[in-house]
Amino acid sequence: MTLRPGDPGYDDARRVWNLDIDRYPAAIVYPESSGDVAQAMRFARDGGLPLAVRSGGHSQAGHSVCDDGVVIDLRRIDRITVDAGHRTVRVGAGVRTGALLDALRPLGLVTPTGACPDVGIGGLTLGGGTGALMARFGATCDNVLSAEVVTASGEPISASATEHPDLFWAVRGGGGNFGIVTSFELRVHAVDRVLSGRFLFPVSRTREVIRRYRELLQDVPDDLQTSGGIVSSGTEPSLFIALCHCGDASDANDLVDRWRAALRPDSSDVAWNPYSADLELPAIAGDGTGAFIPELTDTLIDMLAGSFAAAPPFCTVAWNDYHGAVTRVAVDATAFPLRSRGYDLFVHAGWRSSEWRGAAMSWLHELATGLRPYAAGVYVNSLGCEPASRTADAYGPNYDRLRAIKGRYDPANVFCHNHNIPPR
Repeated sequence: MTLRPGDPGYDDARRVWNLDIDRYPAAIVYPESSGDVAQAMRFARDGGLPLAVRSGGHSQAGHSVCDDGVVIDLRRIDRITVDAGHRTVRVGAGVRTGALLDALRPLGLVTPTGACPDVGIGGLTLGGGTGALMARFGATCDNVLSAEVVTASGEPISASATEHPDLFWAVRGGGGNFGIVTSFELRVHAVDRVLSGRFLFPVSRTREVIRRYRELLQDVPDDLQTSGGIVSSGTEPSLFIALCHCGDASDANDLVDRWRAALRPDSSDVAWNPYSADLELPAIAGDGTGAFIPELTDTLIDMLAGSFAAAPPFCTVAWNDYHGAVTRVAVDATAFPLRSRGYDLFVHAGWRSSEWRGAAMSWLHELATGLRPYAAGVYVNSLGCEPASRTADAYGPNYDRLRAIKGRYDPANVFCHNHNIPPR
C-alpha cells in the first residue's frame, strides 16, 4: 500500500506526535516484509529522494517524516512471536510498546521497554531503550539477541553476535544510521507483577524532596527503578517521584513504606499491578533536549526548582535514575554508551497555540543551556533538532567506531534522516 498527496488518509498518515512537524512526503509506503522494505528503499535511493523510516507513534525530532521524499512506515510489520521455553520474543519493527507488553503479560513475561504504549519498539531499541526495568535487566538494547536489517545495498541480512557482529554492535544504540531494522529478537524475563506508581508533591517542595530522594538512592537495589519529574500543566506545577519494584513482594512493600515515610508525598497511587506501559502523552507541538547528569547537586536542584517558578504551560523536566544492571555493561559493549550512575534528564517545552511558542522555546533554551556544563553526555532519543555536535556527544568514546561501521554499511549516507553519524 502507498499513500500520495491527495489520497484519503494521507494527512493523518504524515502527522507525527510532535505537532510542530508539518512535512509533506511524496509517498508513504507500507511494506509487509523485508523484501518490500528493500524495494522501497532502493526506489528512494536510486531516485535520489529523501528517505525517512517510521516505526512508532512519536518522533520528537520529526525524523520519521520528510518533505518530497519517501516515508517507509513499518506499522504493518507487526508480528510478535513468543518462545516462552527459550525466553525470547521476535518482534516486528512496526510493533509498539503497548502491544508487545500485552502479548507477554498473559505468560508472566516482560522485556525492558519505555513507559509510553505508542512508542515504537524500533526507534526505542535502536537508540538504546531506557525504562522502568533497566536497573534489573538493562536497557532494551542489552536484551537484543539478533536483528534483521535491510542495508543500504538493499540486502536483507541478520546481525547477531556471530553474524555481522560489527553491525550488531552498532544497531544496539546507534539509531537508524546503518539500515532499516525489520525485526528484533529480544530476551524476555519472568515478572508477574510489579509494585509501581507515583508519589506526588507540590512544586514548592522540590528542593526538599529531591534532596531526600538523592539520599535514598545511595542504597537502592537493582529491583527498584526510579524516575521523577516536574510538570507545568497550566495550573500549579507538580513534582512526582515514580517507583517500580520488580522483586520480592515483602522487600518491595517494606522499601516503598520507607520511601513514603521519608518523602511524605501529598498523594500516591503506588500499587501492585502487571507491568505495563501506561504513560499516555497526547500529541502536542513542542521541542526538547536531554542531558545526562552524573550527580544532582544542590545547585542543579535549585536550578530545576527555579525554572518552574514561571514556566509556561506544558513544560516538563523528567528523568530516569541510572543504577544497577544498565551501569554494569561496559561502555564499549554496545553503541549505547550511558553506563555510569547518574540521571538522564529530558527537558520538553510544549504549546497548544502559537502565541505560547516563543515563551516555551525561551524557557527550554535557558534551562538546557544551564544544564549543559554539568552534563556528561546525552541520551540520543532525547535529542530534538540540534547541531551535529550533539550527536557526537550522545556517543562519546563510541562515535569513531560508529563512523567506521557506517562507512562499511552505508558509505553514501543513504540513511541520513536521523541523528546522523556521517561515514568515515
